[in-house]
Amino acid sequence: MAEPFNGEITVASRIVDYLSSGLYNSPAACLKELVNNSYDADAKRVDVFVKPDAARIVVADDGVGMSQQEFVQHFDRISESHKRDASQTTAAGRLKIGKIGIGFIAANELCDVMEIESTKKGVPELIRVEVNFREMRLDVSERRKRDDDTWVKGDYEGTVEKAGRDEHYTQVTLKEIRPNARGILEGATLRPHVSGSSSIYGLRPENVRKLVAAADDWGDFDEYSQAMLQVGLNVPVRYLPQWRPASLNALAEFEEEVEALGFSVFVDGSDLRKPVVLQSDGRQLLRPIQIDGDHVSARGYFYARHGVLRPQWLNGVLVRIRNAAVGDYDGTFLNFKTSEQTLFQRWTTCEIWADDRLEEALNIDRRTLRITHPAYIEFQEAFHDQLSEFLRASRDALHKQPAAKRRVEEARREVGRLSEAIERESSSLSPLARRELRAAIKRRSEPNAISSPAEVRAVLRKFTVTEMYEVALEVARDSLSASQYERFAAALAKRLIDD
Repeated sequence: MAEPFNGEITVASRIVDYLSSGLYNSPAACLKELVNNSYDADAKRVDVFVKPDAARIVVADDGVGMSQQEFVQHFDRISESHKRDASQTTAAGRLKIGKIGIGFIAANELCDVMEIESTKKGVPELIRVEVNFREMRLDVSERRKRDDDTWVKGDYEGTVEKAGRDEHYTQVTLKEIRPNARGILEGATLRPHVSGSSSIYGLRPENVRKLVAAADDWGDFDEYSQAMLQVGLNVPVRYLPQWRPASLNALAEFEEEVEALGFSVFVDGSDLRKPVVLQSDGRQLLRPIQIDGDHVSARGYFYARHGVLRPQWLNGVLVRIRNAAVGDYDGTFLNFKTSEQTLFQRWTTCEIWADDRLEEALNIDRRTLRITHPAYIEFQEAFHDQLSEFLRASRDALHKQPAAKRRVEEARREVGRLSEAIERESSSLSPLARRELRAAIKRRSEPNAISSPAEVRAVLRKFTVTEMYEVALEVARDSLSASQYERFAAALAKRLIDD
């Protein structure tokens, strides 16, 4: 007789340790986590300082700060986040970005030592903590494991000092910057690199906008600037000045909502903004995105302009959840069919703000979404339906209609050239023939005389030599006497052959 058995499937802390190591693939990904932490702390201003040689990095904010008790609660055990225990929103009403509690360890990808200084309003204490990540560099066989099967990510030592009750801030200082990160971030110079790459270091937003508008891709900037612009793309900062054509008033609502967050980030003194610039040569198309499903809702916009987008990093879809981006622009448009309206896909960009239900599909890296999650599946299908419709509209508005207009204009110019040719030869015609020809040309030259596709095709029709010869003979046969027709046919054939 078979014996039943049962049990529980649990997640080993070794798995959490493995997943939380090497999670962030660039300095920008690490810095944006620290900036988003400041946002969740209700900071209005964050200052990021990268010394010219990137020997250390400072992230300072005017947020609510932390007490000793909160530091221990939030950081003593990674992945056991308490950020949303009391509320999904901050005291100021912001939707909290952080959820699973591993953003803190982003710093270990940049440095070996992290110092935290923080004080909380209403709590007369200032905490100073030094976190040592060196243990994470050891081979797993050498790593310390506690008796409860949790793995050590770093050691910390702290002190508590007295502080004023009205003080509130947090300053994170990253020290002993790792070589790869330092090599990228030390490019903070006042001059472009010798390679000709542009730098945003020390520039005002309006000047950054000019550089972004002129750029083809990230490679047009030095590595320091690339990292900072990518942070700006991902965190809830404002758009650049004049980031959109004045005619696109429908985008003002998104712009105003970001402004209302009251969140600013300054990098080495420069006001960081979203590196989004929508350019137009007059041929553009804007359409809203609205998704209202059983598992997810979202809103945003499609934008297309005639020609390949510049900068090219805008080509694709950028999904935002709780005002933080999910990775960068996805050039596959969530795996849309590459064979459908391929040309117009390269002309298109879009941003979408999804509700919290899509957050459940977020992977641990916050850069990708789980494609099997019901919210993602519904979101993808609805988005693809609207994208397909938008691409067809782009084809008509930006390609077919302008092309048809150009052909009408070309047909009218051709009629004008024909009129000039007839006028030059009219001296040899009888007065009656001249009047009839001029009347016919005048009718064709009126502003709306050539408008239908059939009329355009008739005017712009191309004739071969043989076709032209046959048309001329047909007209001559109906208009000339037999002897005149013979002489005309012979003369025309000789002219065509000789030429």
